[in-house]
Amino acid sequence: MGKQATIFLIFFYLMKVLCLAASPLNSSTDEHSLLAIKAHITFDANNILASNWSEGTDFCTWIGVSCSRRRPRVAVLNLFNMSLEGTIAKEIGNLSFLTYLVIRNNSFNGVIPDEIGSLRRLRSVRMSHNQLSGEIPLSFGFLTNLEYLSIEGNHLTGTIPWNIFNISSLQKIAFTGNQLYGTLPNDMCYHLPKLDGLYLSFNQLTGDILTSLSACSQLNTLSLSDNNFTGAIPMQMGNLSQLQRLYLSSNKLSGESLN
Repeated sequence: MGKQATIFLIFFYLMKVLCLAASPLNSSTDEHSLLAIKAHITFDANNILASNWSEGTDFCTWIGVSCSRRRPRVAVLNLFNMSLEGTIAKEIGNLSFLTYLVIRNNSFNGVIPDEIGSLRRLRSVRMSHNQLSGEIPLSFGFLTNLEYLSIEGNHLTGTIPWNIFNISSLQKIAFTGNQLYGTLPNDMCYHLPKLDGLYLSFNQLTGDILTSLSACSQLNTLSLSDNNFTGAIPMQMGNLSQLQRLYLSSNKLSGESLN
């Protein structure tokens, strides 16, 4: 993607975020958003949402929903392992107090809505082991409080948005088991002082193993196996004093494997 196209996309996403932020959101908005999420569920094997998420009842008591202590606003949406199928409704972007989003171990399909990038309070996004496709939204780079981002085991393609690597609060980035391609930013670790886990195995990533990875001084796990990385393993990797697990096999590296 060219520089001008990237700038345009950033401007486009920023305008969407600002428009959402300017909207009059309240607890009624949260209820409507949850009902929109329910409406996008095409199969509910255990009849959980169908029987429990009912309009006119207190949504703070709905299964999988937890509200803020100070106000009736959704703070946690946890749909882990509920055997749900369907798409993710764009109205999820109106849950402006959401801090934890967990939909892993289901069968959600389709693309990840750009609107999730407007949820500036998000600290954890866990979407692993679904059937999501398309690209990782560039708008995820606006989630400046994000600590945990896991979208493993899906069908995502495209490159990893460079601005994700600018989120200084990130502790774990997990994209294993997708179809992501392209190279990693040369300065990716200069803005990630808290990163302790980077999981990128089983993709189609290319380029050298970056010497700048040594700047991720808190790395405990580095998983880059089963990609198309080339070149030598940088000596600077030896500076990662916290590193306990290193996976580099099934690439096109020169020199000896370290794992």
